[in-house]
This record gives sequence, C-alpha cells and structure tokens, in this order.
Amino acid sequence: MHTSSSLLPLLLPLLPLASAHFNLVYPVVRGFNEDTSSNFPCGGQNTPSPNRTLWPLSGAPIQLYMGHTASKVQVLLALGNNPGDNFNFTLVPTLQEQGPQNFCLGNIDVSAVLARSGVNVTALQGANATLQVVSNGDPSGGLYNCADITFTSTPLTAAEMKANCQNSTGVMTMPIAGAAVNANSSSDASSSSGTASGTAASATASKTGNAAAAVTAMGWAVAMGVLGVAGAVGL
Repeated sequence: MHTSSSLLPLLLPLLPLASAHFNLVYPVVRGFNEDTSSNFPCGGQNTPSPNRTLWPLSGAPIQLYMGHTASKVQVLLALGNNPGDNFNFTLVPTLQEQGPQNFCLGNIDVSAVLARSGVNVTALQGANATLQVVSNGDPSGGLYNCADITFTSTPLTAAEMKANCQNSTGVMTMPIAGAAVNANSSSDASSSSGTASGTAASATASKTGNAAAAVTAMGWAVAMGVLGVAGAVGL
C-alpha cells in the first residue's frame, strides 16, 4: 500500500514530548519501539513496511517531532526493497537542530543528490528505498527511525507540502564547525557554530552506530535550506 497524504496536524500533538527520543512523522515511519530505538539500523525495526510513502524524486520534506531542546540530526538513504544496513547515501549531513516539537527538513531534492553520485535517477521511478534519520538523543549513542518509500516523479502539491512540513516557533538549524561528525557520535546536544560553506564528509561504519555513508551527497550550501515551509516560526 502506498500513501502520499498525511494527518500531520492531527498527529503531532499526540506524540509524547516527555520521551527522550524523536519521532519520524513523514514519510510514514516503519515502526517505533522506544526500548530498541538505539539499535542500528532503524531502531530495531528490521522488516520493511508494506505501507510505503510515495516520495517525489524532485523533492519532499522530512517531518520530525523532537523530544530534546537540541539534537544533532542526519539523514541517510538506502536503495532497494530490503536494504538491511546499506545506507550508502547521505541526504542531509549532520546538522545541529535547536528547539523541541515540530521540525521539518524541507524539500530534500533526492534526484539532485543521487545524480551527483552517478545514479541513473530516471530508472528510480517506482523503485523502493528506505530513509534513516539519526539523532544523538541516547546517552550511549544514536537513535534511529526509518521510513520505507517508493520514488515517484509526481511532485507534492503545495497543500500536501504544507500539511507534511511544520516547524514549531523558535526551531532553527546551524552547521557544525570543523570536520564532519556522525549524528550518533555523542549525546552532547550543545550548539555548534560554523559557516554555511563547509561540506560534510562520509559517515563511518559502526555495528551499533551509523551505516557507512559512502557517498556524501549534499554540502552545507544546500543543507542550510533545510527548514521547511514554516521556516523558523511555527504555523
């Protein structure tokens, strides 16, 4: 079953902010278990969901609900029906997010990302893939949420984009100074400074950490446009 719509405005107030974790709201999360959310990959949710979200190659948002006032966040991509832990593309290099509740990574242009890596984007129409969002919200390492998607050439309408992309008041992002880091590298949620010209390097492999992000697909010149339709002020 495929889905391209969302009940985001209804669902967000119901998610438990008291949890120390984050929730992947859109695309539709594969599953969530707080007890295993620190397990790589996908927070211990190892079976792809039949409820795949139709996700435009031309660009679509990633909506999160944050349980911390500050977190490092990274987005990885794996191609295929059941890629296991082969998250070989970095869609969004690690950034510093500040502000709890609604956080939207807006209009991630996956076609541009994959084309830079030599992937035949045209052939991906109708293909399956999995997104993995990583944060550093666990004291012993990272937290992981996955969403199973099917690529489509049909873009979201303005109404669909707005419905699936909201930011709470005061939410903001900033680059991380110096060498690139994995979002799961530390539970330290302190803010970092830097310039928008830095480019994130590939993530390193770890059994309990990130997948090997062999391809760095998006530099900070692009990544700093991550806030979605609501910008830094909530709807």
